[in-house]
Amino acid sequence: MKSVAILGTKGGTTKTASSHLLCLGAYLHGVPACYALTDPGRKVRDEGRPYAVLDARLPEQLALMLDSSRNTLNGWLIIDGGGNRPAFDIEVSKNVDLTIIPFRPSEEDVDTVAQSLQAIPNALAWPCAWPTNAFAINAAQYLLDGLGTAFPQRIMTPSIPFVNSISDLLSANLTAPSSPVRAIARRAFDVLVDYYGSHATPAKPQAAVAQSA
Repeated sequence: MKSVAILGTKGGTTKTASSHLLCLGAYLHGVPACYALTDPGRKVRDEGRPYAVLDARLPEQLALMLDSSRNTLNGWLIIDGGGNRPAFDIEVSKNVDLTIIPFRPSEEDVDTVAQSLQAIPNALAWPCAWPTNAFAINAAQYLLDGLGTAFPQRIMTPSIPFVNSISDLLSANLTAPSSPVRAIARRAFDVLVDYYGSHATPAKPQAAVAQSA
């Protein structure tokens, strides 16, 4: 099973929405996917979701899931990392094939994603909830330019655009995602597959995950 961690120390950068979006995209492509919740402060919400939702809020549970994923032949394990746990992020990144750090178009997000990219040398940054009108895109381009200069070839493209109905992914019961969300999910999963093929490093078993949170 391909393992991907959606990490980052700052809250509100779309880690959870992006994780669910990728799992939905996998499902829409006919590929098995599992979403793993690791934030102990949040509830597990699996109602109506067409992909598996796993409780990994205890580090021991996450460690078992990672071990199990190495023996599974197909599908994707998408780990939602939560926020403000830099040591946890570093250890999880050592135990997955690919680490992605989403960020929004703000100076604060760019500052924190840069810190994460420095701390996790194999991580990629992905612009998420990105503006869709030409003026806002141009206004945010300097953020991408600066980050891309500091971390060449570590910024995923295209960005995941902002869509109001993407909040459906965070609802208690995901029954019928909107057409825009479904379309973005398909495209986002395609992007993930491309970057996985070029940047993934199969994880080796580690012993520290269960002690890192």
